[in-house]
Amino acid sequence: MNQYLETFIIVYETRSFSLAAKTLFVTQPTISIQIQRLEKTIGHPLFIRDQHRTIEPTAEGNLLYEKALKIRSIWQETQDQLDHLTTPNRKLIRIGFSQTVSQMLAANFLKLAQKKLPTIDWHVTVGNSNYIAKQLEQKSLDIGMVEKPLLIDPEKMYRKKIADDQLVRIGKHTGTWLVREPGSGIAHYTQQFFQEYGIMPEKTIQINRNELIISLVQQDIGETIMSQSVIPNNLPNTIINDHFKRTLYSLTANDLEKSLAYKINTLLKQSVPLE
Repeated sequence: MNQYLETFIIVYETRSFSLAAKTLFVTQPTISIQIQRLEKTIGHPLFIRDQHRTIEPTAEGNLLYEKALKIRSIWQETQDQLDHLTTPNRKLIRIGFSQTVSQMLAANFLKLAQKKLPTIDWHVTVGNSNYIAKQLEQKSLDIGMVEKPLLIDPEKMYRKKIADDQLVRIGKHTGTWLVREPGSGIAHYTQQFFQEYGIMPEKTIQINRNELIISLVQQDIGETIMSQSVIPNNLPNTIINDHFKRTLYSLTANDLEKSLAYKINTLLKQSVPLE
């Protein structure tokens, strides 16, 4: 990718020319020259500098950063695919897991895949269910696993049931609920739980990582809804009613070779931990 854009991304994220220089192992004047040349090329200032040597992005800088991340992602993906064109006996598969599913079975799946599909290289993405579905829709993934029912475009992908998953209630009743972010499968079922049981939390803390939620539960900060399969064995839990035994699905891009898609989905089913 264009070196000036790479430099711009680092400067934007560190808000510092000197830190960017250290990160890229170049001098600070080199960073300054590259940013000046990029600004001249696009015809807009990207950062506001003040007398205290702090920098803040301009509106143009914010927009360019958003686009530059996409450009970098496309460039890296293109390089990977070009590399695999020169090694026709190997194939790259981009697979995505929702967060809970990644904890539940991703390691088992990749271990099995190493044996059963030795000529496949994998790019693994972890995000919430909505994000995984969106990546498939945009053709950035070949196959993904989600943990809630989603409307999909049958022209682009198809759905298969992989496993059932029991949700449980964990944590101390403090009035505080630890909730996942919108778009996640757990957030979907948490809202359903609140409605069904008439719960109005006194306080919520939104967190996008299961591990941190479990840590806060162990410190008696509050309670949450979570998959029974990912909580520590020594953590007391209460099974909720049958409405909260959910289905985990795979979403497979229609243009993925059918025989390979079948093998991957079979391995996903085999990767589910035994109860």
